[in-house]
Amino acid sequence: MKAVLGTPIGSVIIYVKNDKITKIKLTFQKEGWGAGRRGANKNENYYNSKTKKHFDIIYEYLFGDLPKIPKKIFDFPGETAFAKKVYETLYNTKKGSVITYKELASKAGNPKAYRAVGNLMKNNPLPIIIPCHRVIKSDGSIGKFSPSIKWKKYLLDLER
Repeated sequence: MKAVLGTPIGSVIIYVKNDKITKIKLTFQKEGWGAGRRGANKNENYYNSKTKKHFDIIYEYLFGDLPKIPKKIFDFPGETAFAKKVYETLYNTKKGSVITYKELASKAGNPKAYRAVGNLMKNNPLPIIIPCHRVIKSDGSIGKFSPSIKWKKYLLDLER
């Protein structure tokens, strides 16, 4: 099942299985109802009785005052102890802040693994929840973001 949250730049597609968010996809296409107009409104949002609470939580996190997505509605990704530590560390970064790939690698226990951190960010199945948009390069530049730099800038601007 999925829920779709419309934003001014595209859709946040929230995949739900067994009452947990399993994946989030950021797209420039309008995936919900009424694909004509841009902007977050009820005609561009889609959810059902089984996905509404997940939709509401993501909406409140992006556009409201929710500081963090509750752990009970998703499972942490990561196949290795290092990957789980990276994702957990990033999950615990404060909304509105940024962290470098190198800082994230250090906090996860391996300061030289910043390239591995980059690969984990690239393959993050839960962007927004595990806020990989907050990870920047050591020189202060924005770095890459799998959906697009436009999405990264949009999410960072929302948090400021």
